[in-house]
Amino acid sequence: MNWKKIVPREQINAAVRDLSNAINGTRSEAIARNSEYRLLYDLDNQRYWVETPFKKTGGLAMPRVLGEEDPEEGNRALVDETDFTDGVRLVSVTIDDEEYTDGTVFVRFSPQGSSSAHTIVLFHEPTNLTHSIEVLALTGLIRFHDGVFKRPEVTDSDFR
Repeated sequence: MNWKKIVPREQINAAVRDLSNAINGTRSEAIARNSEYRLLYDLDNQRYWVETPFKKTGGLAMPRVLGEEDPEEGNRALVDETDFTDGVRLVSVTIDDEEYTDGTVFVRFSPQGSSSAHTIVLFHEPTNLTHSIEVLALTGLIRFHDGVFKRPEVTDSDFR
C-alpha cells in the first residue's frame, strides 16, 4: 500500500467530513434550542464558524430582524471556529443561486430544521480534487458531490 497516495486524499475527505459535521451540528442545535443558528463562511481567510443565539457573557441575545442591523453585533457567542488546512481551499459558497468567492457569508438554520439552500465547493491542491457539499433548504440535510456541483434550473417540464 502506498501511503503517499492515501494521505493526501484523506486530507480532503477529513475537511469534507469536518464541515459536514459542523453543518449537521448547527442544524441539530437550532432544533434542540428552538432558535436560529448561523454558519458563517469566511472565503478570504479560509475558515468557518457557528454563530449562536446567545451572548458571549451568557443569556439569550436579542433576536435579529430581517433587513435590520443586528442589535447584538459583536456580542454573540461563536463556536466551532475552524480553519481549512492541508492544502484544502474553500473555493465558493452558493446561497440561493448566488455564488460567492470572497468575503464572509452566512446561512441560517431554523428551529424547524430548514436551512438556507447552499452549496460549498472545496478544492484540494495536492490531489487536484474538488468536492461539493449541497445543503437542502427544506430539510437542512446534506448531499455530497464529486467535482463542482451546480443545481440544474427548474423548468415547467419538471412539473408535468
